[in-house]
Amino acid sequence: MARNCKLKAARAERDLTQKALAEAVGISRQTMNAIEKGDYNPTIKLCRTICRVLGKSLDELFGEEEPTMDEGKIRYCPRCRALSTGERCPRCGNAELTEPTADELCFLTQQPYLWSEMLADVLRQNDIPVFTQNYLGAGMTSKIGSMMEQVSFYVPYSRFSEADDLVKTLFSDQMAEENSES
Repeated sequence: MARNCKLKAARAERDLTQKALAEAVGISRQTMNAIEKGDYNPTIKLCRTICRVLGKSLDELFGEEEPTMDEGKIRYCPRCRALSTGERCPRCGNAELTEPTADELCFLTQQPYLWSEMLADVLRQNDIPVFTQNYLGAGMTSKIGSMMEQVSFYVPYSRFSEADDLVKTLFSDQMAEENSES
C-alpha cells in the first residue's frame, strides 16, 4: 500500500501531531502512523471521521490519484491490472509497472452487487467490452447475502478513459453524497 502523503499534509495544515489527530478520531498514535505510512487500511467510517476532523473530503484525503491519459505517463500493474501515474501501483504497491497496451484489461471500479448489472449494461450499450469479477464469490455470497458482494470491473486500456467517464457520470450523485457525509 502506498504512503498517504495527502493525509500527512492535511494534518500538518491544521498543525496537528499524529497523536493529536489520533486522539480526536479515537485511535492510537501507532494506528495513525500506520495509516500515513500505508501499512494500515482504515475502515470507511474511520476515513470519514478523519475527514470531518481535518475538514476535507474522502477524495481529497483517500481518493486515488486521477491518471492522466497523456502518452508515457500511465503505467500498468500486471499483478492487479490497475493504472497508475506513480512509481508504484495504488492498489497493491507493486513497483514493477509496465506501459499498458491497447487490449490490456484494466481495473475500472468496484461497485456493490446491487449496481453491477446496471453498470455492465451501460458499458455494453456503449460498445465497451467489460469483464467482471465477484469479490466474495457465489459460495460466500450465498451464506452472507448478496448485499455484501462487491463486483470489480475491467475494461481494455483503449476504452478506459471513456468507461471511466461513464462511471463518474453514473455515480456522481453517490460520490457527492459520500463527500458531503464526510
